[in-house]
Amino acid sequence: MNRPKVYKILLLEDDESSAKLLLHTLERYNFDVTHVVDGMSGLAKIRNNSFDLIISDVNMPYLDGLSFLEKGKEMLKMTPVIMLTAVGEKEQVRRAALSHVTAYLLKPIANQALLEKIAQVLQLKPENIFDKKQHPLKISVSELSISQMLLEIQGCPGKKAQDEIFDRFMLTLGGRGSFTNLRINLDKIFFYEVRALQILDDLIAKILKQTNIRASSLFLDSEFFNDNVVDLQPYSYLSEVNIISK
Repeated sequence: MNRPKVYKILLLEDDESSAKLLLHTLERYNFDVTHVVDGMSGLAKIRNNSFDLIISDVNMPYLDGLSFLEKGKEMLKMTPVIMLTAVGEKEQVRRAALSHVTAYLLKPIANQALLEKIAQVLQLKPENIFDKKQHPLKISVSELSISQMLLEIQGCPGKKAQDEIFDRFMLTLGGRGSFTNLRINLDKIFFYEVRALQILDDLIAKILKQTNIRASSLFLDSEFFNDNVVDLQPYSYLSEVNIISK
């Protein structure tokens, strides 16, 4: 399986509960979501970043969704927009049509309706959408020798993956200081998560700080590093360990 394309989405939603539900749905798939709570913040984001899709509520403080589209039309250019509307917002829908809104979704938003609308707007086929939950995280820890441990990680990491992996590793380590070398094997699917490198960097930081293992004795092995040119400079701990290339 090739690494799926990650689609960048800007979500404008000021209601906390609605935003949590939308984020929970979107982040399950290969969508990299940037969330803001008003149109002014949205303008700042599109000024310096490009997105594959905009999902915006109508009513927001400071600058509403339609005013955001009107003021940002030159920066948005042909970026598709899904407008979230409520019953009775006929005037807003009329203004939205003038702002070249691509599609509408009526609140409250059903998960399946959201995915279907995104697929329609971005012209995605089912195989273009990657469901991370179908590849749950699997962690195993074993002893290779009296001084070396093996940490094997499979599947796609979630938000709390760093703590989950670290806790499992430390449980097996059991406070024994004789282990000074560590090999970490990761499958390619781990890197289907857009924040995988940051998760890995944070994990390595905790291991180096709380065990006798040093960066020079930590080895990472994954086909991902063979198939991709990765800039490790932004990751201060990941850039110090040994990457095994085959």
